[in-house]
Amino acid sequence: MRKILLLYVKPHVQEDPLAMVLGLTYLGACLEKEGIPVELCDERIVDDAYVKAAIERNDIIGCSSLTPNIRRAIAWAKYAKERGKITLMGGPHASVDPGLFLDSGFFDYVLKGEAEYTLPQFLKALDGGNENEIAAVSGIAFNRDGDRVDNPSPPLIKKLDEIPFPARHLLPQERYFQLNPERLAYIFTTRGCPYKCIFCQKELTGRGYRVRSTENIVAELEQLIKTYHPGSVLFIDEIFSLRKKRIHELCEEIIRRGLKFEWVCNTRADCVDFPLLKTMYKAGCRRIYYGWESGSQRMLDVLKKDLTPTQIIEAAHMTRRAGIWAKVFLIVGSPGETKEDIIETERVLRLASPDLIRVSVFNPLVGTPSWDLLQARINIDDLSENYVSSNRSAYTHEHFSQEELEEIKRDLVRSYERWYNSTNQKIARYVDRVRFYLENPTQGSNRLKRAVGLRPQAKMVKADQFRKD
Repeated sequence: MRKILLLYVKPHVQEDPLAMVLGLTYLGACLEKEGIPVELCDERIVDDAYVKAAIERNDIIGCSSLTPNIRRAIAWAKYAKERGKITLMGGPHASVDPGLFLDSGFFDYVLKGEAEYTLPQFLKALDGGNENEIAAVSGIAFNRDGDRVDNPSPPLIKKLDEIPFPARHLLPQERYFQLNPERLAYIFTTRGCPYKCIFCQKELTGRGYRVRSTENIVAELEQLIKTYHPGSVLFIDEIFSLRKKRIHELCEEIIRRGLKFEWVCNTRADCVDFPLLKTMYKAGCRRIYYGWESGSQRMLDVLKKDLTPTQIIEAAHMTRRAGIWAKVFLIVGSPGETKEDIIETERVLRLASPDLIRVSVFNPLVGTPSWDLLQARINIDDLSENYVSSNRSAYTHEHFSQEELEEIKRDLVRSYERWYNSTNQKIARYVDRVRFYLENPTQGSNRLKRAVGLRPQAKMVKADQFRKD
């Protein structure tokens, strides 16, 4: 049977933090289960010569990339086609815009939607040489006799426990750890998000919320910890704590099994409360990443975040009180945003006092509500050449130029960091830590023992290791 290379396309940059992509390893596990020969390659951790050699030694080249790197994926497909390879594109952007890849002339097929089941089906049909069987695969798109086959994406996978654990062994784990001293590893416990933010692309995982069982999650955690000894684990779910009861159960099982590891999660400000945060801390949670996007109620409403500044501030205070470090994501340049909205965001940030902020420029992506709403203000020519990144946008803002938005982004980070590192704020955080230890005497006792040398110092990761401008 022909061998497939699954290539994650993204140029090598020092990401912060760098960790393994899970999508490829899920697909790799499903292909191994079906006896299909597969090789995985993550472009971030190898050079171009390695990617070229990997393309040479495989028959089918399957690419996956996030939207900012789709032009690079097309370039690699061109390289592969020039060497007689069969080319395939998958992932979130391909799921909403398959024509972009097929029209390039360098991709033979696009596979839309979740592909754990459809990719093995497609490869078996391809190996059998039966074009009718290929055309019957859910989510497949390709050109045939001057026409285009473009099948609907397959139904979302409901029983996530049935998907095999990611085939992490197909990627060089130690290479990731060399580039990431924290030894960060990823794990999914859910798929999907029911919220309706206008900037978020949901074609791949849907707006439902599908969960793995606690037993299945903890079994993978045990395997991950025993095999790879990560320094910390990031639960990469879009909204980890949407169902609080589920997280209480997961934390209690982690504690019951005696799993000692630090972990991080992504969630929303309205999906936590103080009892849950305390339980999460007890189970090893040390950082939470929140998607706030703005501190202006007007902008939160425009983005359809279904949040209020009060919820944002309260969640930040509860998180700090529980002893957990908080990083927040913000967006500047949302539709109709004004200088007054930016000032309000700065005010809310100071009231909330998160430990780190990450700011991006608003981007309407294909397949999102914002794309449909704002097409008249999107520079298609710019988009076709550059596509998008967190630093720039092809969206022509009503009040700010691209250069002004980039400067607002930089100034927001610099201004907040100066304030956060001021003497008054350092004293305030010291008082918060004292309060935490008084409320959690066991943690306070352990901290005191470390301070006087009666207990080994914990190897905690400094906040600035995660800092990005």
